[in-house]
Amino acid sequence: MKLLNYYNLTVKQHDLFLHFLKECHKEIDQPAHINMYDDDWESKKNTLLYILEKTDRFKNDGQYNVLFHNYEVIACSGIYKSSFCSDMALSGTRTWIKKKYRNQLISREILLPNEKKYALYKGFKAIALCFNEYNKNIIDIFYRKRLGENRTKKLPHHLFYNNLNKVTFAVTIQSTKQYVLYEKLDDTFHFDWEIIKYQ
Repeated sequence: MKLLNYYNLTVKQHDLFLHFLKECHKEIDQPAHINMYDDDWESKKNTLLYILEKTDRFKNDGQYNVLFHNYEVIACSGIYKSSFCSDMALSGTRTWIKKKYRNQLISREILLPNEKKYALYKGFKAIALCFNEYNKNIIDIFYRKRLGENRTKKLPHHLFYNNLNKVTFAVTIQSTKQYVLYEKLDDTFHFDWEIIKYQ
């Protein structure tokens, strides 16, 4: 498997990624499918291609990566500096894993560790994951093991290895109600979450 920065993709790799996004959009049982692609993406600010091509969200203080297995795109995910706290990176943004690979811990073992490494390299003091109303149940996975799951112990490169903190109320991020888990990468980190509390 090879993880590549979106902005370094070749023309062929970009075409493969575009095909991947179109396939994501067809998974209508997944609420986030509307954010992954639209034929009119250039005018749809919520779509991933709009964000990648028409904003700097992942260009300057972030990165968006695409995971390839041979000539197949199997996952993607991004990290960027939050607009509400310059010491915090928002990780796992617009993550999507191809259906047949979703049981292979790709996010835990490849995507999120890479983003944590980036956050440390860039000197962020904290890294966070945000969840929408429709997927906030994923938060529970970080606190417990699922029945019959044989998960290896977290290592330093894993997200939430050092500490797992949960904001106890919903907040507003990118004009959306969100639920947040975060890890302090620097013990001096502090942020008053009440400032962005969802109203």
